Amino acid sequence: MSITALIAGGGTSGHINPAIAIADRIRVEWPDAKIAFCGTERGLESTLVPRNGYTFHPIRASGFPSKPSKQLIRAVGDFCAGRKTCLSLIDQYQPDIVIGTGGYVCGPLVSAAKKKKIPVVLHEQNAFAGRANRTLSKGVSAVCTGFPNMEATFPAANEVVFTGNPIRSAFHDSDRTESRNIVGIDNEYLVLCMGGSLGSQTLNEAMVKLSKLLCSEDSVKLVLSSGKQQHKALSEKYQIEELNMTVMEYIDDTKTYMDAADLIICRAGAVTCAEVAALGVPAVFVPYPHAAGDHQTYNARVFVENHAGYMITDADLSADKILEIIQKLRNEPEQANKLRDASKALYVADAVDRILDVIKKVVNQ
Repeated sequence: MSITALIAGGGTSGHINPAIAIADRIRVEWPDAKIAFCGTERGLESTLVPRNGYTFHPIRASGFPSKPSKQLIRAVGDFCAGRKTCLSLIDQYQPDIVIGTGGYVCGPLVSAAKKKKIPVVLHEQNAFAGRANRTLSKGVSAVCTGFPNMEATFPAANEVVFTGNPIRSAFHDSDRTESRNIVGIDNEYLVLCMGGSLGSQTLNEAMVKLSKLLCSEDSVKLVLSSGKQQHKALSEKYQIEELNMTVMEYIDDTKTYMDAADLIICRAGAVTCAEVAALGVPAVFVPYPHAAGDHQTYNARVFVENHAGYMITDADLSADKILEIIQKLRNEPEQANKLRDASKALYVADAVDRILDVIKKVVNQ
C-alpha cells in the first residue's frame, strides 16, 4: 500500500517546517508515496518546499482582513482562484488525504478537498489556534494540536488529537558537553539570545545593555543572534566588536548553541518552544507582541504555568530583569535543574509519529 497526499501550509517557517516534517515521515512509512505541496509564490514555502525535494504548485491566496475593506475583495478573489486551481490538482493527483498546517494558504486546498469529499487532517502548532485552522476545522477528519487541552477550540472537527509539534531530528539528541566544546565554552555561564531569523530590536537592545552591566564579569558569556533585518541597524549604532559579547547576524547551527546554553532568551513561536523543551534549556520567553491573536503569549504561558520557563513581555523587557534571572539561576543551581526537568517534560519526542498514526487512521477509515 502507498498513499498520495496534497499538503498546504505557509507564510512562515512555523507552518512550513512541520509540513515538511510530516511529508518526510510519510515517505519513511510509504517510500512510494506521491506527495505534492501548494502555496503562494511569494511565501517562504515556494523556496523551502522544493529545497527539501518536494513538488510545489503555486496557487493564489491571501489573508482575509478582520474588517470589510478593499483587501477583502482581493482576498475573496484570490480564494476563489486558488480553490479552482486546487480542484484541478485534486483531479490530477486523486489524493487519499489532504493535510493543512496553518496559514491562509490552506484555505483553497482544504475547501476544495471538502467539496471533493477528500479526508482532511489539520495540524495546529500554537496554544492559541490560528484563524485559518479554526475556520477550516469544521467537519475535518482530525485536528492534531501542538499543545494539550485544545478540544474546545475545534468543536466541529470529528476528532482532536494532542500530538505535539514535530521538530528537526537534530534536536532529538542532546549532548551538552560536546555542544559546549564545539561552541568553545568551558566553565562560563552561556546566555544565548535569538530574536528569530529577522531579528528583534527589543532583544538586541536589551542584550547590549546587559553586556554593559556584565562588562567586568568574565564568568558569563553572551551570544547574540542579531537577525538579518536588524544586524545592520545594530552595527551602525554600536561598535559591535567593542561590546562584551559575541554578535552574529544569524546562527546556522542553532541546535548546538541552544544545547550549550545555560539560559536562552527568545521569542515564543511554537517550533522554538518545542526545540527549547527538547533540549530542556532554561528560557526567558519574550513573546512577539504583534503575533496573530497574541498566540506567542499563550505558548509561553504553558511553560510558565508548568514552572518550565520565564516570560517577560516585549514592553517590559530590560537588561536588569534578565540579570536578575541569571543571578537567581547561578545562585540556585537546583532551581535551574528543576527548570530543565520541567521543560523536558513538555517535549513530545514522537510528535511526528503521533501525526502519522492519525493519518493512517483517517486513510484507512
